[in-house]
Amino acid sequence: MEQDDPIELAHVDPFSLGSLRVQPPLRQAITADGHAETIEPRVLQVLIALARAKGAVVTRDQLILRCWDGRVVGDDAINRVIGRLRRLASERACDSFRIETIPKVGYRLIEDVPVAAAVDASPPPSTDRRRLMLAGIGAASVLLSGGAAWLWARHGVDRVPPEIAPLLDQATVAIQQGTAEGADQAIGLLRRAVAVRPDYGDAWGMLAMTYAVAAQSRTEPARDAMRARAAQAIEQARTLDPGNCHAAVATALLLPQTGHWAEIERILEDAAQGNPDRLPLLLARAMLCASVGRCREAAMLADRAARVAAPTPALVQTHVQLLWAAGRSEEADRAMADAFALYPTQFAVWFVRFHLLLFTGRANEALAQAQNVEGRPIGVPEEDFAALADVAAVLAAPMPGAIDDLVDQLFRQARQGAGYAENAIQYAAALGRPDAAFDIADAYFFGRGFVVQDRRFAPQQRSYTRQADRRTRFLFFPSTATMRAHPRFGLLTKELGLEDYWRKRGIRPDFR
Repeated sequence: MEQDDPIELAHVDPFSLGSLRVQPPLRQAITADGHAETIEPRVLQVLIALARAKGAVVTRDQLILRCWDGRVVGDDAINRVIGRLRRLASERACDSFRIETIPKVGYRLIEDVPVAAAVDASPPPSTDRRRLMLAGIGAASVLLSGGAAWLWARHGVDRVPPEIAPLLDQATVAIQQGTAEGADQAIGLLRRAVAVRPDYGDAWGMLAMTYAVAAQSRTEPARDAMRARAAQAIEQARTLDPGNCHAAVATALLLPQTGHWAEIERILEDAAQGNPDRLPLLLARAMLCASVGRCREAAMLADRAARVAAPTPALVQTHVQLLWAAGRSEEADRAMADAFALYPTQFAVWFVRFHLLLFTGRANEALAQAQNVEGRPIGVPEEDFAALADVAAVLAAPMPGAIDDLVDQLFRQARQGAGYAENAIQYAAALGRPDAAFDIADAYFFGRGFVVQDRRFAPQQRSYTRQADRRTRFLFFPSTATMRAHPRFGLLTKELGLEDYWRKRGIRPDFR
């Protein structure tokens, strides 16, 4: 069969790819534990085309010729197939292969060095091997919205070995997209880095932290596998560098986030003793403080982070949100204007601007932003923008009947995912319906009344917040002020363990 001939699955011999055994005539991929995964024909054709290239770049036109018989197809069709293959690689092949996007060119498939092999490596690879590993590393492309992408940054990493510096740079770009795809790509790059320099502690720490972040975008059992890999990388980082700050942040991320604030705080404070201005620690501490009602302290930590690091989308989103939470409204507006000028359609920046407008008496401006189709971020379902417009319209002109209808809609949306529920709680509180906000919070935190799914937003965004990691920081934002003034708030904070944390740590939260 010629390389550019259409791929006919019945005539392709079985082959191995990473930890998978692929059987094209049966449309199956057999995992290492013997599980047979059925693959869509088009997805399998693209996988075969990429595998046949043996690491070379395959253009979109070549994929269309071989897998779509040369028919005209849009970018969305190809993107969907590539997304399915990346999920297969991460969830079924344990990241033993990956697909890199080469911007404006195409894609290439790379089989990675297994983590266990990298851990067991003692002497560094030969120079020739390093060159092979470094050759042709592609850049990354597009939702851990509100997640932990801001934790990872190369800023402050000293004495970077020159042979892995390009890998660390590209991994930084990938993870700071704040997407599940970006995290996957960063993992591949960092695994390559520790294979090239297994003696470099910071690379192991960064890999550990990225695994811990990426675990949030996985469902079981892939989440457990990611967490195990994070723990393995933490151990290696600490063996090489006992005070590694990235390993400390990864350790904190692996703990259940709800109710473990004191333990997380001790880990981060101990690590900060020798690393006071390392970006991952500054922002991890900032988000911890916000989660326990110490928003003024959180904003000061975010101020320091903004001074020592470049204004990435995730960093500016976090800074704006914490300035607003601390009551520093004018500074939040100025920071937001700067961020929006830099990243007008980046999803994290777009959403923090929408909510800043919505909750600061500018609902009409928020409505106009939601209705501006050309200015919207990609990857968000149309129905989500319609729902945002409904909220903004009612807050702009609140009428009792419209509020009632919207609150009913918020209850329905909250069932669909943890991120939707977090927003619904804030919207209900801002609409002057704190009892509805508490009812949704009961479901979100404790599963009472109805079930809130672990996924955050739309399924294709591959982002999850499991029950043990449900977030509390929005309980202390200006958007939920009516909840904090309500008698039920003390009962909620007591049940969450916040009252116990405040008492034992001798802390008075900002709202008291």
